[in-house]
Amino acid sequence: MYPVMDLDLGDLRLRTLTARDADLLVEATREESARALWDVLPAGPYSLREARAALLAWDYRSAGQVSYGVLDGSRLVAAVGLMPDGAQAAELAYWVRPDQRRRGFGLRGVRAVTRWAHQDAGLQRVWLEINPANAPSLRLAERAGYRFDERLPRHCRSWIADDPERDVWHDCLIWVHRVDGASPGTTA
Repeated sequence: MYPVMDLDLGDLRLRTLTARDADLLVEATREESARALWDVLPAGPYSLREARAALLAWDYRSAGQVSYGVLDGSRLVAAVGLMPDGAQAAELAYWVRPDQRRRGFGLRGVRAVTRWAHQDAGLQRVWLEINPANAPSLRLAERAGYRFDERLPRHCRSWIADDPERDVWHDCLIWVHRVDGASPGTTA
C-alpha cells in the first residue's frame, strides 16, 4: 500500500525495513525485555528466524502494513510502523531500542513518518494507540503534534498470556494527527 521510503534525516536515515534487515533487528533487540513493534511475541530478543518472520509480516507488498527503520549508521536505533485503517488513515506504532531511549530518535522518526504519511502517502488521519501508564509515549505523542482523541476502556491486550480470555486488558488512549493539524474538538 505504501511506497518504499528512504529519507535522509541529517545524522540519521529513515528507510523501509525488509526481511533482509533481520540481522539489524536481532542486534537491536538484544537487550529488549518488552513487546516490540514487529510482533506481540516473543518479548525480548529476536532470533534470526523470528526477526525474518516478523519483518515478512510487516512487508508492505503482501501485508499492507510497513515498518520503517531509523538508522544511525548501520545500527537500527528505532522503528516506526504504519498499519492501514481505511483509504486515508493509518495507525502508527513506534519502538526505540532500550539503550537509545530518551535521545529523541523515536520523536524524530515519528515526526518524519507522520509528515511523509500526510504529504507523500496521502493519509488524512494518522493515529496512535497508547497505554495510559506509558508516560514517555504520551510525551512523545504530544511533542510530535498528536492530540488526545479518546480513551477506549479495556481495549488493549497486555500479551501476558497466549489465550486472550486469560490475558490482562487495559485502557488505550487514542492520539490523532490530521493533515490539517486539527483533532476532534479543536481548531487548526
